[in-house]
Amino acid sequence: MAKAETATTRAPRGTKPVSQAFFTALESIPEATRGAVAKAAQAMIRDELKMRREKVKAAKAKAKAPAAAKPAVKKTAAAAKATPLVKAAPVKKVAAKAKPVPVVEAAPAKSRTRKGINVPAAT
Repeated sequence: MAKAETATTRAPRGTKPVSQAFFTALESIPEATRGAVAKAAQAMIRDELKMRREKVKAAKAKAKAPAAAKPAVKKTAAAAKATPLVKAAPVKKVAAKAKPVPVVEAAPAKSRTRKGINVPAAT
């Protein structure tokens, strides 16, 4: 009979410092109450993680909720009076004719001198 091999997985990055901080803080507790404090701390951590997961889950569900589920906003009498009865025709924008850009030729570059040596201009 073949034995099932256990797969070893690595802990996520940052696990070691968190666990070390937990045990370092636990060492500062008197020996007599250390066990009870450890159990209570683990329970608090578990509850906090559960609450955070539920918040994320609720936020995702809220984001997925269709817009149709939101209640419709009713117009008030003042808002109804403020809206015009006749809509204005949309204004068409007339494209301006593009003016030709005059072509300006660059003047030939002058040669420059550096410490008495003539250097031809880069083109």
